[in-house]
Amino acid sequence: MKVLIVDDEPLARQRAARLLQELDHIDIVGDAANAEQALAEIERSQPDALLLDIAMPGMSGIELARVLAERESSPAIVFCTAYDEYAIAAFDAQAVGYLLKPIQRDKLAAVFGRLSRLNAAQIAALSAIDAPTRRSQVSATGPQGISLLPVSAVRYFHADNKYVSAVHLEGELL
Repeated sequence: MKVLIVDDEPLARQRAARLLQELDHIDIVGDAANAEQALAEIERSQPDALLLDIAMPGMSGIELARVLAERESSPAIVFCTAYDEYAIAAFDAQAVGYLLKPIQRDKLAAVFGRLSRLNAAQIAALSAIDAPTRRSQVSATGPQGISLLPVSAVRYFHADNKYVSAVHLEGELL
């Protein structure tokens, strides 16, 4: 999972990077000191998730999350802040996690583990949607009534006004 760290404090970014590097399947694609840098970095690196501080100069982390939520495709947001009073606003801004500083390794691992499971479920669901569904049989009317004809046996379909015939290996059905 590609993660972008966004925090105005350099030491906080370094600590977050150190903790994230200990987790499996995490690729830190960059960091940013403010929301404007984060927007540029998001365009460049297309992260799957942001580890995002709330209190930053200029645009706050909550405001950035709201901007990202307006987009068709945006990274998952995990807030990491020293303030617990923003939790409701964070989840209103579509956050998937809320961590208090100093970051605890086990809580960080739990949030990103949950996020990995969510991503895996979403990928599986999208794959199922994208998978083409093909008919294996068509129904046709023949001398004995309605028959199921394997699509693999159909040579071609013939349309005559409002009637369609299926020409197959052993004859023709309407």
